[in-house]
Formats: sequence, structure tokens, C-alpha cells
Amino acid sequence: MVSLNDVFYVVAKKGNTNTGEIITELGKDEKEYQNVFNNILILEKKNLVKRKNKSIDVINSKSGQELYNLISFSLRNNINYNILFKRKMLYFLKKATKKEFFTINDIRIHPATFKFYAEALSKYGLLIIISRNPLKCKLLKSEYIKRVLAYFTIKTNFYVEKSRSHIPDIIRELRKYNRRIKISSSPLNTIDKGREAGFIYSSLNLEGNPLTLPETEKLLIKNIMPKDQNAESVMETLNYKVAIEKMILNSRKKVFLTKELILQYHALAMNGKGFAGKLRKENVFIKKNPAFATSDWKIIEKKLDELLKKYAIFENTKQDIKKIIKFAAFFHNEFQRIHPFIDGNSRISRLLMLHILRMHRLPVLDLPLGYFDSYLDLTKRSRKRDDERFSLLVEEIVLTNLKNLNNTLLKY
Repeated sequence: MVSLNDVFYVVAKKGNTNTGEIITELGKDEKEYQNVFNNILILEKKNLVKRKNKSIDVINSKSGQELYNLISFSLRNNINYNILFKRKMLYFLKKATKKEFFTINDIRIHPATFKFYAEALSKYGLLIIISRNPLKCKLLKSEYIKRVLAYFTIKTNFYVEKSRSHIPDIIRELRKYNRRIKISSSPLNTIDKGREAGFIYSSLNLEGNPLTLPETEKLLIKNIMPKDQNAESVMETLNYKVAIEKMILNSRKKVFLTKELILQYHALAMNGKGFAGKLRKENVFIKKNPAFATSDWKIIEKKLDELLKKYAIFENTKQDIKKIIKFAAFFHNEFQRIHPFIDGNSRISRLLMLHILRMHRLPVLDLPLGYFDSYLDLTKRSRKRDDERFSLLVEEIVLTNLKNLNNTLLKY
């Protein structure tokens, strides 16, 4: 059934419209007429839309603009806003913000509802399922969740996160993963196609690429070109896919990183740009964050050589999982601050981090939506470098990848 939010979004997107056009836009038939009209009357009472004769238009207000933005964000990220904006879900979210780890004992709702909401939020990348018996979860500190609660005037403060190592949990989940792929590795190709598309979307979305997650998945998995998107954004997505697939192949073959390989990754990802695969010859800065210092262009080669020397020492020394993740996180941070290219530095930083992790049999290929803000706050938005906190964040992302993989493999 068409919801209040469905109707509002169509009116806000189309502008001046009428009930019949709303029904057509929603892909419904005339049976939905009364329901749609009733929703219009409710929206009018809420001062979100106005009617004049048979015309319906959106009212320009902060409240209306924020609701439109929240719905648009949801659609971009394959989130069912009709589930997320439910009164019971909002209650669930409010309670979930109180404790870093919570169970049904902390949220008094029906067990089936608790499980449904936890599974939905996990699918959207906004929650981690820590254990299934008993069902224990962690809601990630996403600005999107904070905005949703604020829009519905729900006051809450997120839990204070404790700094902790996730290595014991990673080792446990990695053992499960290795056992399961020994039994059957055939589902992995199918699973990894979706994960690859999701990572490409996440990585490019952080850089401002306008393609939505559904559009990216259709483009990369089904070869369906998105409508109303410019050719440059589409090519950027396809180029990054080539670079990511090259990285996956190289890491599987245990190909060591070199300056030449890094330049090749950049050339593939930025194909068609005049600066693709070339070190910059001018100084650059991070927009909106002058505190994020990048290397003077004259010392870029020296800095890269120093970083690759540390990488060579790392690869030629026996490492445990903690050291692998710590070095991968350090490499990302150092490379991003060297900022060797005119553009594309951050997406290559993430690609190189994945190369190191995957080369050491940590099957990371996902950056869940709920980590976007924490990730940016410790990288491009940071005012002070903190390798230790970033390493702990990468640990948690590795753990989340393994948990999600193991849960998915159980279904096959």
C-alpha cells in the first residue's frame, strides 16, 4: 500500500502535480486513488503540501526539505524508509543508541519484531549483529540515524564507544569463514559480485559520485545503464570496477605493491583523465578541511619510496592478524596524506588497504554505510591524525565483513 512518505516524495520531486499523476508515478492503478488522496489530506494538515483546486504542490519549509533529503538518502542507499520511519522502529533506534551492545532485554518489543528490525538495519549497513543466540547487536553511529531521530523529534544521545581490540573476534570469525569455504566455495563468486558493487558505490559515493546504490548494482552486475546520469559518472564507476578487479586478482596471486603497480591502479581508476597514472606536479589541499596537510609535490616520490620501503619490511616479516590490520590502516593513512595524485587519492588509498588485507587472506570487500562518518572523521575530515583509532576502526570493519560473509554463507 502507498504510504504517506511515498506520496510526499512524489509531490516534492515533481512539484506542481495532481492525484492521477502521483498514482502513475508510483506505478499504481486507480484502486489506490482514495488512499493517495487521504494521504494528501494528511500531508496538508501537517503543512507539508498545499492544494489549490486539483493541483498539489509542496510547501517550502525546513521540515519538508529535511524529510525529502532523508527519503532521497534512503533511496540512494537501498534503505526502505517506510520501515525505518515506523513508530516502533523509531522506538527501537532510540533504545539502541543508549548502549554500545544491546539485546532484547534492552528494547521491550516482540522478539520477532526485534529480529526483523535488527536484520533490516544490518542489511542496510547501519547495525552489526554481534551474536545470534542470544541476538546481540550494535547500532553504528551514523549521522543519517541521528538525523532521522531528530526529524521525528526524538531526543537521544549515542552511547560512548569504548576503544577495544577486535582481534579475538576476528580470529574466531575467520576460522568459521575458512571452514565454510572449505565445504563449499561456489557461492563466493555470486556473493562477491554484490560486495564488489557495494564497495565501489561506497568508495565513489564518499567522493561525490551521484550514482545510487541500486544504479551501481544494476550497472556492474546486470550491465543496465542508469537513466538521467551523466556519462562521466558512469565511466568513473566502470573504471573503478576495472581497478578493483585488478586488485582482487593481484592480491589473490600475492603480488607485492610497487610504485609501478600503484600508478597502474590509478591509471585504471582514472582512465580518460590527463593525469591518470601520473604523480602530481603541483600542491593540492583538501576542500573543507585545511587542517588535513598533504605533501609538497617536490617530495612525493621520496615519501612514496619511504612508504614502500616500510611495506617491503612488513611483507618480509612474519605478521599476525593485528599487525596486518595495523599496517594496512597505517598504509592507507600515510598514502592519503602523501596525496600523490591530482585526484583519486582517497579511492586509491582504500583500494591499497584492501590489497594488503586481502593478500593476507582477510576477505574485506565492503565499507558499510554506518561506518561512513567514523571513517571520514578519522581520514579526510580529521583535524589531527590518529593511526591507533583508525586501526581499531579498520579492525571493526574487518570483523563486520567476516560476520556478514559468514551469515550469508549460512544461507547457501
